[in-house]
Amino acid sequence: MEKINNLDYFNTTILLLKKLEKIAYTRNERLRIFHEKTRMIRTISAGMLSSFFPIVIWIFSLSALEINNLGLTDSTELAIRLSGLLLITVSLIVLPYLFIHMMWRHPLFRSFTSLLEKKISKRLFDDIEKIDEKACHIVSHPYFIKPRVPDHYLSVEHLTSLERYLASGKARTLAEALDYLKKELKSKIYFSNPETHQTLLQREKEYLTNQKNNLISRIKKEEEVYG
Repeated sequence: MEKINNLDYFNTTILLLKKLEKIAYTRNERLRIFHEKTRMIRTISAGMLSSFFPIVIWIFSLSALEINNLGLTDSTELAIRLSGLLLITVSLIVLPYLFIHMMWRHPLFRSFTSLLEKKISKRLFDDIEKIDEKACHIVSHPYFIKPRVPDHYLSVEHLTSLERYLASGKARTLAEALDYLKKELKSKIYFSNPETHQTLLQREKEYLTNQKNNLISRIKKEEEVYG
């Protein structure tokens, strides 16, 4: 009877963990899209700010060239002046753009960028809240509140192995199945002790203990990657 109950437990737990994997993936994708949008906003804003001064220079310089007075007879001189003006303009756009884009992360600019990103930030937190509700529902399942195996074995890979041992008759009890799993892990060339690594379930539980602060911290860390 123990064997049947354990098999049912493993089967249900594996399905729950697979759902949790999809939820975690959805959260990651939502955050990726958020960072792409904020990066696009900062890029466009930096481009507009850095282009303002060069546009003014172009308007002033073109009017100062007095093209009509030249009668378009000295085309070489006109081309040299326009080329020089173009080179100066590019420099006046690129250098300020790089400086402004770099300074988005400076605390002095954060209040300004927060205004630009306020709408998409609110939408992100609303979406993540709904995603986290689904994750919370899974991690609070009775099978995870009082698991039959240690937390570091609560992964799809390890539970699938334990289920296989019991289903094939190789192990008659859960304790025997755990012993077989430990031996199998140690026999691998690249042995990694599961006790030293967090499972997805452990990471989700830790994240959900203080969802808002952990989400804010994660966004700040990921900004270093996405720029």
